[in-house]
Amino acid sequence: MTLMEELLLSLALSFKKGFGGRSYLKLLEKFGSISEGVKEEAIELDEELKEAEKELLKAEKLGVEIVPLCSDRYPSLLKEIQQPPIVLYVAGKLPQNSCVAVVGSRRCSDYGRRTAFRVAKFLSESGICVVSGLAYGIDSSAHKGALAGKGKTVAVLGSGVDVIHPRGNRELAKRIVEEGGALVSEFPLGTLPSKETFPRRNRIVSGLSHAVVVVEARERSGANITVSYALEQGRTVFAVPGNVDSPFSRGTNRLLKEGAIPLLSPEDIFEELPFLKRRTRREIPGKFKELYQLLLSEPMTFDKLAELSGMEITELSMLLVEMEMEGIIRRDGSVYTVC
Repeated sequence: MTLMEELLLSLALSFKKGFGGRSYLKLLEKFGSISEGVKEEAIELDEELKEAEKELLKAEKLGVEIVPLCSDRYPSLLKEIQQPPIVLYVAGKLPQNSCVAVVGSRRCSDYGRRTAFRVAKFLSESGICVVSGLAYGIDSSAHKGALAGKGKTVAVLGSGVDVIHPRGNRELAKRIVEEGGALVSEFPLGTLPSKETFPRRNRIVSGLSHAVVVVEARERSGANITVSYALEQGRTVFAVPGNVDSPFSRGTNRLLKEGAIPLLSPEDIFEELPFLKRRTRREIPGKFKELYQLLLSEPMTFDKLAELSGMEITELSMLLVEMEMEGIIRRDGSVYTVC
């Protein structure tokens, strides 16, 4: 088994109809590697492998990285969702810090644009990566705010990463990559945006993020699809209150009525989720330092920590419990995060 073999087979499986992220993870769990699983289950991939080889060549020419679900570089939070993408196409660099999604309608008010920019800039200045969808309106303002805050931002596309949509945001997409962020997609190179691809990408927007902030949304906005995924994934949902007479705020006001957390100030995010707040330097006891450094890079599951640290299960369990008790880390489901 080689990393290239695992990548090639993962890419081939992503092309296979009826084979999704859950099936992939079950194969990985049962056999320990994708190559072994494909061999033991006798999965026929002749045509898909040919397609995968061509795709790898295209990606190499374009400077696009393809990250398989079995890779340590695959975002831990995204791996936990119901149907994680088997592969992620990445132009730029995947974030290593915590993420919050800032989303809303394409058609929005000046109030919505200003608020999205301000919230994203605050998060960016606080060391949080801002995730959005590169659409006109709220999404664009969120990406611009994150860049103004000198931080990272990720645009999740409903197309291939080489097909920038809308075309008017090509320069914005270029800036996102140049300033250390990324364009991300689960769709093969050359895929055009469609009514089917946009809703699918929304689960990745929320899946990458600890929380979703809906700034402004109409009653039937696509942002509501992101909220549905966020709730399914156990993410915290914030909504910015709007004018009750404004059609741009009907969706967000309805979310508030249904239980979303009102966002009256960007600081409200940290009040609700204090573990996201930028950490001040603290003295970490020597026995915790290895695990602490690993978790500083990104949130991780127990299995991933065991693999990267090489510790015995019993020792690792005891150290993690101690770190939780001392407030150094917290556990969110099966994922550990630095406080």
